[in-house]
Amino acid sequence: MSISYSPYDESLWSHPWDTYKRMQDEAPAYYIEDLDCWALTRFEDIWKASMDRKAYTATHGTSPDALFLSEAPQPEVFLFMDPPAHGRTRGLIGRSYLKDKIALIEDHVRGVVRTETAPMLSTGEIDVYRLASRTALQLIAAFIGLEYEEALRIRGYIDRFYLREPGVRGTTPEGAQAFAEAREYIMGLIEKYRQNPPAEHSHIVTWLNADVDGNRLTDEQIFFSIFAMVITGSDTLPLTTACTVYNLAANPDQLGMVRDDPTLCAAAFEEAARFDQPTNMLGRRVCQEVELHGETMRPGQSVLFLYAAACRDEREFDEPDRFDITRRQRRNLSFGTGLHFCLGQHLARLEGQVLLQEILAAVGDFEVRHDRCERIRGEFLQGFCQLPISFKPHAN
Repeated sequence: MSISYSPYDESLWSHPWDTYKRMQDEAPAYYIEDLDCWALTRFEDIWKASMDRKAYTATHGTSPDALFLSEAPQPEVFLFMDPPAHGRTRGLIGRSYLKDKIALIEDHVRGVVRTETAPMLSTGEIDVYRLASRTALQLIAAFIGLEYEEALRIRGYIDRFYLREPGVRGTTPEGAQAFAEAREYIMGLIEKYRQNPPAEHSHIVTWLNADVDGNRLTDEQIFFSIFAMVITGSDTLPLTTACTVYNLAANPDQLGMVRDDPTLCAAAFEEAARFDQPTNMLGRRVCQEVELHGETMRPGQSVLFLYAAACRDEREFDEPDRFDITRRQRRNLSFGTGLHFCLGQHLARLEGQVLLQEILAAVGDFEVRHDRCERIRGEFLQGFCQLPISFKPHAN
């Protein structure tokens, strides 16, 4: 039986692993005819393609929606730029996310988590996803220069933007409306902060005052930058934290190891990001002919990097379908690699480690409420968007 794959095949969203393995074994450069697109599933292929600045470009977008369903030009933000413009624009805020800089805010992150967790302890229940989301939003809001309630409102628009409906490819009409509302709201915030700037070292102040090659950033560029930073700063962290707790509960021996040595929370978070990669895929446009596995990818075609598949590639990982916090990963694609690696990877790792340490220290024995767990499913994002755990309530 021939392989049938499309990012918009809803039947694969819940369990794509068998199809991914067949693609890796039989068609590692898989052609999707109706999209005139290629899908890469092997770790090594995606690793090398991510490093290739000549054959692939991000200027046409990186999400499936942008590559296949939108005819509008992509906004001029670093996510959709090639060198040298990419480095100059990303560099405006890039130093804030260096590993040594992020390490300095551990105590602050821990304080945020404890403050958010405290009122939940007397109820005997925590939704891990919600706790992680609120933590991530508070922190990314501070980096950007937004008030927390502003970031929370933008997150609400984003959640509507990502909702998928059966039979609808990509963004739904409701999602398009949410994006329009987000744009109007953020444009209002830009004007507000132009008149009354936030903290001096915030991203908003940097963007408002930026001079890139003699040009100021437009309001449209600043809007997309804010929108994208709220997405990337609060999407994958909650999904991965929830996944970690779910899989630790499913593997009591590994949960015991983490309880005995809380420093292993970092390894558990890393393994969860590999095992249940929340970003299904990103892509590029081919700009130079590429020969791969006997196939020819031509300029103008798109190529999808199926990260979720690559993170379970048996050519890179022993027993890839097994959750194992003792796994030593020689290389890592959980946060991408190459020019467009995740800007906030060190922040996400710190947040994940602290969240797991604080949750496990606070709740003692717990039970995942499987009857109320929910997952977001789609061509782009996937993972637990509700993960309630119950435990013995704390006395007030």
